[in-house]
Amino acid sequence: MSYIHITRTPGIGLKEYRIVHEALGPEPIEGNLLHIVGELDGAVHIVDVWESAAAADRFAAERLFPVFERTGIAPGPDARVEAFEGEVTDLRG
Repeated sequence: MSYIHITRTPGIGLKEYRIVHEALGPEPIEGNLLHIVGELDGAVHIVDVWESAAAADRFAAERLFPVFERTGIAPGPDARVEAFEGEVTDLRG
Protein backbone atom coordinates (compact mmCIF):
# COMPACT_ATOMS: atom_id res chain seq x y z
CA MET A 1 0.00 0.00 0.00
CA SER A 2 1.32 3.46 -0.90
CA TYR A 3 0.75 6.75 0.87
CA ILE A 4 -0.71 9.51 -1.32
CA HIS A 5 -0.33 13.14 -0.33
CA ILE A 6 -2.20 15.91 -2.22
CA THR A 7 -1.40 19.52 -1.32
CA ARG A 8 -3.04 22.74 -2.54
CA THR A 9 -1.27 25.98 -1.58
CA PRO A 10 -3.12 29.20 -2.50
CA GLY A 11 -0.84 32.19 -2.89
CA ILE A 12 2.19 30.05 -3.74
CA GLY A 13 3.04 29.91 -7.44
CA LEU A 14 5.46 27.88 -9.51
CA LYS A 15 8.12 30.57 -9.00
CA GLU A 16 8.06 30.04 -5.22
CA TYR A 17 7.80 26.27 -5.65
CA ARG A 18 10.97 26.29 -7.79
CA ILE A 19 12.86 28.28 -5.15
CA VAL A 20 11.93 25.73 -2.48
CA HIS A 21 12.68 22.82 -4.82
CA GLU A 22 16.12 24.23 -5.63
CA ALA A 23 16.85 24.79 -1.93
CA LEU A 24 16.14 21.10 -1.21
CA GLY A 25 19.34 20.27 -3.09
CA PRO A 26 20.19 17.48 -5.51
CA GLU A 27 20.04 14.60 -3.02
CA PRO A 28 17.34 12.04 -3.80
CA ILE A 29 14.24 12.15 -1.62
CA GLU A 30 14.12 8.77 0.06
CA GLY A 31 10.76 7.03 -0.09
CA ASN A 32 9.18 9.31 -2.71
CA LEU A 33 7.86 7.26 -5.62
CA LEU A 34 6.24 10.04 -7.68
CA HIS A 35 6.06 13.84 -7.50
CA ILE A 36 3.76 15.91 -9.74
CA VAL A 37 3.31 19.68 -9.53
CA GLY A 38 1.18 22.19 -11.38
CA GLU A 39 -0.49 25.54 -10.89
CA LEU A 40 -4.24 26.16 -11.08
CA ASP A 41 -6.30 29.15 -9.98
CA GLY A 42 -3.40 30.86 -8.19
CA ALA A 43 -2.38 27.80 -6.20
CA VAL A 44 0.32 25.19 -6.55
CA HIS A 45 -1.07 21.65 -6.50
CA ILE A 46 1.30 18.85 -5.58
CA VAL A 47 0.65 15.12 -5.73
CA ASP A 48 3.20 12.88 -4.04
CA VAL A 49 3.17 9.12 -3.80
CA TRP A 50 5.28 7.77 -0.95
CA GLU A 51 6.39 4.32 0.14
CA SER A 52 4.86 5.07 3.55
CA ALA A 53 3.48 7.82 5.78
CA ALA A 54 6.69 7.52 7.83
CA ALA A 55 8.80 8.36 4.74
CA ALA A 56 6.66 11.42 4.01
CA ASP A 57 6.83 12.58 7.64
CA ARG A 58 10.61 12.09 7.77
CA PHE A 59 11.10 14.15 4.58
CA ALA A 60 8.89 16.96 5.91
CA ALA A 61 10.64 17.11 9.29
CA GLU A 62 14.24 16.66 8.13
CA ARG A 63 14.29 18.50 4.81
CA LEU A 64 11.13 20.38 3.81
CA PHE A 65 10.32 22.36 6.97
CA PRO A 66 13.94 23.55 7.38
CA VAL A 67 13.87 24.77 3.75
CA PHE A 68 10.64 26.67 4.44
CA GLU A 69 12.44 28.43 7.29
CA ARG A 70 15.58 29.19 5.25
CA THR A 71 13.71 30.54 2.20
CA GLY A 72 10.87 32.26 4.04
CA ILE A 73 8.47 30.51 1.66
CA ALA A 74 5.86 28.32 3.34
CA PRO A 75 2.23 27.36 2.84
CA GLY A 76 -0.19 29.79 4.41
CA PRO A 77 -3.24 29.09 6.54
CA ASP A 78 -5.36 28.38 3.44
CA ALA A 79 -3.18 25.44 2.39
CA ARG A 80 -5.00 22.12 2.25
CA VAL A 81 -3.51 18.66 2.53
CA GLU A 82 -5.27 15.38 1.87
CA ALA A 83 -3.39 12.20 2.71
CA PHE A 84 -4.51 8.61 2.45
CA GLU A 85 -3.32 5.09 1.73
CA GLY A 86 -3.92 3.89 -1.80
CA GLU A 87 -2.73 1.65 -4.59
CA VAL A 88 -0.59 2.61 -7.55
CA THR A 89 -1.67 0.88 -10.74
CA ASP A 90 0.35 0.89 -13.95
CA LEU A 91 -2.13 1.43 -16.80
CA ARG A 92 0.44 1.50 -19.60
CA GLY A 93 -0.24 -2.13 -20.43
